[in-house]
Amino acid sequence: MIGPFKFKPFVIPKIWGKETWTLSAQGEYVSVVSEGPLKGSDLGELIEVYMDELLGGHVFEQYGNGFPLLFKRIDAQDDLSIQVHPNDEQSLDGVGKNEMWYVLNSKPEASVILGFNQKTLGGDVRRHLQDGTITDIVNHVPVAEGDVLHIPAGMIHALCKGTHVLEVQQSSDTTYRLFDYNRRDAEGNLRQLHVDKALDVLNYKRLLQTKVDYEPLMDDIITLVADEHFVTNLLTLSRPANRDSYELDSFIVYMCAKGACVINGMHLAENETLLVPAAMTEIEIIPENEVSLLETYVP
Repeated sequence: MIGPFKFKPFVIPKIWGKETWTLSAQGEYVSVVSEGPLKGSDLGELIEVYMDELLGGHVFEQYGNGFPLLFKRIDAQDDLSIQVHPNDEQSLDGVGKNEMWYVLNSKPEASVILGFNQKTLGGDVRRHLQDGTITDIVNHVPVAEGDVLHIPAGMIHALCKGTHVLEVQQSSDTTYRLFDYNRRDAEGNLRQLHVDKALDVLNYKRLLQTKVDYEPLMDDIITLVADEHFVTNLLTLSRPANRDSYELDSFIVYMCAKGACVINGMHLAENETLLVPAAMTEIEIIPENEVSLLETYVP
């Protein structure tokens, strides 16, 4: 099969900074191949033609012509809204939003909001929202390069000013905003909140473990996040490596967090994303000096 594939990213300005969708089949943002024999074809067209060869047998059986994941790079120049996402059962379209962040870099004393710092109830949250004190009952987690945070559906969270992350998530853009610092949009209107919907899907338990605990190892594979929707590994390589993905029966997406490499003949630079079709089961990764990659597939 032809591949792997690189795609033209979508750069989306936000009130708080910039969001770059590096691989997507979500809504109007359907990624288009940027180079190679199929340059100009979009991800939907690739799936229609190659089906399980591209996605993998069990992935195609479950999702059909849909692409189940969404890959982003987020540059938070200001605080994002405090928000929550529904799970598959709670979402109106049947697709929830579990996600993870890998911190590329951050400004000194940068942090994120992740989970409640105490057991709470919906009435307590509503009162804190009305009082403007919602930030008193959430965890403020300091972050630095290489930190990993897993955000399952239902967890209250927010990226904060000075954080730059890679994000892997289910292919959903459903967000329920709880609090947005009373900011106004370009027309001067307060941004829409979704308090009632958010209170219905929140996990009110206290979150004790806020970061993924892992130790990076050179020339090895470390699993960062593994849930029913995606598995994301970290590969830090200083020498060539070969991956046999036959047993996975899934496409693999590589996001380059640092450095550069060549994957099955395709050059991958820092901040770029590459899709390896499921049928391409022998994967050769040749780093240029040293490279750090996020490797994601559907279990």
